[in-house]
Amino acid sequence: MKRIATLAAGLILGSPAFALAADHSASYRGIGWIYYTFISTILIYGVHDAFGKTAMYVAVPIILGWSYWMLPPN
Repeated sequence: MKRIATLAAGLILGSPAFALAADHSASYRGIGWIYYTFISTILIYGVHDAFGKTAMYVAVPIILGWSYWMLPPN
């Protein structure tokens, strides 16, 4: 439980860095990156919880690829 709390705190405190790291063109890519990072984390944890570690190893590249391709263009 401490690991989840530490990870959540790190993501919450580090999320402004993701938003500010985007170009100054005021696009939605920075906030989209944060949004899809949270979604991917929850989906990966759900696959691991429901189907086990082996299924997670198969699903992680699919989930990460999907979340990257869903980001808005620059």
